[in-house]
Amino acid sequence: MIGRKAVVLLCSFAFFLASVISWGEEEEVRSITAVRCNPTSPVIDGFLNDHIWQVAPKSGEFTQGEPEEGTAPTESTTVQVAYDDEAVYFAFTLHDSEPEKIVAKLTRRDRWVESDDVRVRIDSYHDHLTGFYFVTNAAGVQRDGYIYKDTWTDDSWDGVWESEVQIAKEGWTAEFKIPYSCLRFAKSEAMIWGVNFARWVSRKSEYDVWVYVPEEEGGFVSRFGHLVGLKNIDPPRRMEFLPYAVSWQNTEPKRPGNPDGRDFFSNIGFDLKYGISSDFTLDATINPDFGQVESDATVLNLSTFETYYREKRPFFLEGSTIFETPFELFYSRRIGRTPSVDLDDDADYVIDQPFTTTILSALKLSGRTKGGTSVGVMNAVTQEEMATYMDTLGIKREIVAEPAANYSVIRLKQDIFTNSSIGLITTAVNQKREAPTYTGGIDWDLHFPKGIWIARGQVVGSRTGRDEHGGGFWAGINKDAGENVRGSVWWEYESRNLNINRLGFIGRGNYNGGGTWWQYRTYKDWHFIRETYHNINYWNAWNLDGYKISHGGNYNNSIRTTGNWWFGGGYGFQIPYYDDRETRGGPPYKRPRGWDVWMWVDSDTRKWWVVHLFHNVGTHWDGIYESYSAEVEIQPRSNLEFSVGPSYDAHYHVSRWVDTVEDTLGNEHYVFGELTSREIDINFRSTLTFTKNLSLQVWVQAFMAIGDYKNFKLLDPPDRFRPLGEVEYSGNLPRNTYQDEPDFNWKSLNANLVLRWEYRPGSTIYLVWTQFRDEDENYGHLPFDEGLKNIWNLSANNTFLIKANYWWSL
Repeated sequence: MIGRKAVVLLCSFAFFLASVISWGEEEEVRSITAVRCNPTSPVIDGFLNDHIWQVAPKSGEFTQGEPEEGTAPTESTTVQVAYDDEAVYFAFTLHDSEPEKIVAKLTRRDRWVESDDVRVRIDSYHDHLTGFYFVTNAAGVQRDGYIYKDTWTDDSWDGVWESEVQIAKEGWTAEFKIPYSCLRFAKSEAMIWGVNFARWVSRKSEYDVWVYVPEEEGGFVSRFGHLVGLKNIDPPRRMEFLPYAVSWQNTEPKRPGNPDGRDFFSNIGFDLKYGISSDFTLDATINPDFGQVESDATVLNLSTFETYYREKRPFFLEGSTIFETPFELFYSRRIGRTPSVDLDDDADYVIDQPFTTTILSALKLSGRTKGGTSVGVMNAVTQEEMATYMDTLGIKREIVAEPAANYSVIRLKQDIFTNSSIGLITTAVNQKREAPTYTGGIDWDLHFPKGIWIARGQVVGSRTGRDEHGGGFWAGINKDAGENVRGSVWWEYESRNLNINRLGFIGRGNYNGGGTWWQYRTYKDWHFIRETYHNINYWNAWNLDGYKISHGGNYNNSIRTTGNWWFGGGYGFQIPYYDDRETRGGPPYKRPRGWDVWMWVDSDTRKWWVVHLFHNVGTHWDGIYESYSAEVEIQPRSNLEFSVGPSYDAHYHVSRWVDTVEDTLGNEHYVFGELTSREIDINFRSTLTFTKNLSLQVWVQAFMAIGDYKNFKLLDPPDRFRPLGEVEYSGNLPRNTYQDEPDFNWKSLNANLVLRWEYRPGSTIYLVWTQFRDEDENYGHLPFDEGLKNIWNLSANNTFLIKANYWWSL
């Protein structure tokens, strides 16, 4: 466990910073008044002919945020606000001098496309830190999300609300109905909410905003205006119920364990959202199914570090921001993970094995007290998964593929001073046949006046079983605003036994290092340049044995033109360091100095075609590498999109660990080989949107990786090699060669097709087809064109799924 002195010093430093944070000068806050609907509420149709819109006051005078920052917009916008006992309503009149050029593109909900849009942002708690945003584009497509930590956004949040738009000869209009059930607020006779409104004019790349914050100043939610006039409304006791039914069929090549190659399944379950009070909400899911979620892309990982996959499952995405801390103590992909089946030596073939761990139930409690304490509690239970196999004697046997488990996380965060907070988090994993693991941490997020300087940090600890303890800390100071210069400085420490990977994610322990990042930016037009960013990064780290395990830096830049093209590039360097993981528990291996350069370009996203290009070349340890990628996006119609993106990566003559062998005296020796590997990854995506509630999405990934090892040799630590023949081995390894075949030739094909129909608000039917093909062989030579052709001849696993859910609110 990290020493008590370090904990005390870090916490004292955090509170010292907090003590010098002042409230800053009071600023004049812009306001808009909401009018109670009388006698009737507006019909949400996009036509602003309802009685309330004839009497509600209009507010205009938006300001350009870009491209001409701080100036008057080229098109005028007005907003009106009304409310009743059920919802708050917004009406926008968006004038346009060339209405025929309004960009109105159809796509599925929550997906951004280049289009005109209008945005509502609400801080209903009026805590200056959190809020919700609601967006509709000129085709009526909705997006929404959650805002936290003043400036951070989470687009995984989904509310059930209404909006409609109409395009007319003088521009377009938009109407919003946002039920109080989408928001969180405390009861009060006369409320004040934070609000802001914005408009995007696509063809001009123009961003207009109701409350303007200069580019050099910080803050977002904390700079909102005020919505006043809300009187005598009660926070609803929300109850939302979402039952589902699903059926799916899997087909695979016939095999002894599945002679007909088919499996059929069906399932039911439900999600529940209950407003315990105006401040707290309980989310529950019983027997959840995530069959509509897109598969993970195939990646080649030859490193000693685990691949990180982002969360895609709705239950674990929504509201997950409460659990975010500098150390990722809660990584929700651990729950319901793919079981790791380790068959006994007597196994002949697999009859049945699970591909996922079944989540029996999960509960999540979240909310915020009137005193500014945010609470997040989650608990999930997974069942024991069994695999069945036939042994070499013809006897059917079962083994545990994944033990039953209970996962828990508790999070508390208290607001202090102005836009600042301190927090606690603890997690627990209790699993059959495994020692329990517990982690905990204290974190802080301290904002100085106007959000220009921010101090963040965390102290963590872990305990596995009774005897294994570990600890760590991360602390940093950021300059998040300012006219031209921004940057950060940080330091990080992890003890050898810090273990948060049972429910969290950390790349490694045994680490002590830090770094800095500084940026110089310009955002005033100069000839054909609109804005530029120049970044300098530097880092340095050691393990706890004193070996330098990372040391390098880079310079990179990006430039945006007045034509909305982006260009960029950079140069990086790596100073010699010790890799203490390459030998898999053996002595550190000293990596030589290295360098790399890269460049990229993105074309104007307002066009019907968009191109992204990237190239990178440099040294990879003692070898060299090159990387190319391209993506072309085409939108021939306003509701149809295609993109294809090939990438190619190659590494030449890189010394990599292959095996650890023993000599006749029992001494270990580390076999290395010079690896030449090539990788090609081709992704195709298409979205066809029939209406704003009906869409078809396709994703296909073809992947191939080839690796060829040559010139096997023994490591003479830390950075020299000697021939294999200098050692007499205890096994069957000949003196001058290496018999195993570490070469690889891996081919795979992923495909997803999802038809999504939101047949009523919050209720959806999915039709899904998923296919996966792969082959892994131990030879490292095959032309790419031949290998890609062979992918289509591989045996396929197919899944056909239909899922329906029905949302209602009480």
